[in-house]
Parts: sequence; structure tokens; C-alpha cells
Amino acid sequence: MSWLIMLVLLFLLNLVSSDINQGQFSFDSYLNVDGVAGIDSSGLFKLTNFTRQTEGHIFYKNPIQFKNSTNGSVFSFPTTSIFAIVSEYPTLFGHGLAFVVSPNNGIPGALPSQYLGLFNQSNNGNNSNHIVAVELDIIMSSEFNDINDNHVGIDINGLNSMVSAPIRYFTDEGKFINVSLIREDPLQIWVEYNGMKK
Repeated sequence: MSWLIMLVLLFLLNLVSSDINQGQFSFDSYLNVDGVAGIDSSGLFKLTNFTRQTEGHIFYKNPIQFKNSTNGSVFSFPTTSIFAIVSEYPTLFGHGLAFVVSPNNGIPGALPSQYLGLFNQSNNGNNSNHIVAVELDIIMSSEFNDINDNHVGIDINGLNSMVSAPIRYFTDEGKFINVSLIREDPLQIWVEYNGMKK
């Protein structure tokens, strides 16, 4: 349905806990790229192209330890990504994209469109998925109880978000400013997990 190209202009994972990989993360030939995803000659990540009904994934190949092996608690971490959603046609866009924490460096059987390349009809919502995602969704899918067609959601093992909110940012003056994901300009997302507060 969509002719979508998503460009991830910069993706930096800066792990704050020195217990996690000594606070270091590098992309130097450690990426698992599948589907129509790729890295272009300028170093930009492309998750999809203008082919209809496709998805792509770019995963870090080496496992990142998110849990303390002694007590099983999850470490705190932040990640920042700059991305742009660009369409072949100005009025047609795909469903969105997601930052994903997965036990594997690939998601076999995942479907495009409303499934965001994360799940399919038979495994959506299964506890055995062990996937946490922060979705940037630009189509309202009633089957997943989406709040609107421009939201961020926290997904655990399925696309019915545990929490979701309209896309906006908070100014220094304390004002919320709504932002459209369908703008083709670079946007920055900050994802942070607080291990103490869970």
C-alpha cells in the first residue's frame, strides 16, 4: 500500500550504565540487515524503499546485556535516533517505524504495513515474542486500538500499545508542541529506560 522510504540519518546508542558493554556501542560491521533495508553510499540507513508492502530491519549483531546476571534487574539505558520518513508520493505514506529490543537480530515472519515489520497475524500479542518496541505510528489501526494517526507507543510482544501518546515535544517554557511525523524533515527521538523505576 505504501511507497515508503525511511531514512535513519543517525542512530547512536549511548548506554549510561558502565555495567552494560562498558558504555560502548559501535556499528563497525556489526549490523544484521534484512528485507529491503540497507545502508547507502553516504552511510544513511534505509529501512525500506519505494516497493509496495515491504519491510526492512537493521539490528546490531552482537548481544547487548540488558539484564544484571546476578539479580535479573534490567539496566537503565538511553538511545537517540534522528530519522526522516520520506514518501514517493506526497499523500501516501507507510505505517511507521520502531526502535526494537529483541532476543534475536532478526524477526522472521514479520509482516509490513500495520504490523510494522515486527509481528504477524498469528504471533501478535504472544508472550513468547520477548520483543519491546517504541513505535512511531502514522496510520490509525483500529485493530490495535491506536489513539490516532500520529503517535508514539510502547509495545510489549504485540502492537496493542501498553502506553501511547500523540507526537509532540515539551518546550523549556512548559508548552507542548504537536509534531507531524509526515513531514520528510529530520526528527529526533529519545528513548530511555529507567531500570530503578521500571
